[in-house]
Amino acid sequence: MRTYEELYEIVKQKLSEKRFRHCIGVVKRAIEYAKIYNVDIEMVQKVAIIHDIAKEFTDEENKVYIEKYNIELDHIEKLNKNLLHAKIGANICKNEYGFTDDMVNAVRFHTTGREDMSILEKIIYLADATEENKIYIPNNFIDIIKQDIDKGMVEVSRYVLTELLKDNKYIHENTIKCYNFYK
Repeated sequence: MRTYEELYEIVKQKLSEKRFRHCIGVVKRAIEYAKIYNVDIEMVQKVAIIHDIAKEFTDEENKVYIEKYNIELDHIEKLNKNLLHAKIGANICKNEYGFTDDMVNAVRFHTTGREDMSILEKIIYLADATEENKIYIPNNFIDIIKQDIDKGMVEVSRYVLTELLKDNKYIHENTIKCYNFYK
């Protein structure tokens, strides 16, 4: 498995400055949560830095990668290309960087969430939503997460659902299941 420093350089080369800054913000926030919940910092850093590795793929790159690795897409993933980066990124982390299953799942579900997530999955999901560059997220979410990660899951998934509904966007069933599970 690659070191954090190696993954940092890979991500820095592949992503735009704005997206890379987001990934650094996720690393910072994920470390804060990992310290509270006693999760391996190095593992958290690796997942946090690379979680959006496929975010800026073109439609053609997505298509090629999906066909090459025979990645199955569900109905909503076919309709919402913004969800593809998590599934493709998870595949990259597994096949190219040797991530463990838990690390792969943390990348895979950082966008939609899901029911019964591991502590690592929760940390990446919540850090992605609350990193310092996401100024539209209510500030009290960070305090809630630091006090009770499962209550944080309820608040963030409720917020995500509300925003998706406001924007008239498709909602993945994993997001609904995530909210219902932690509620």
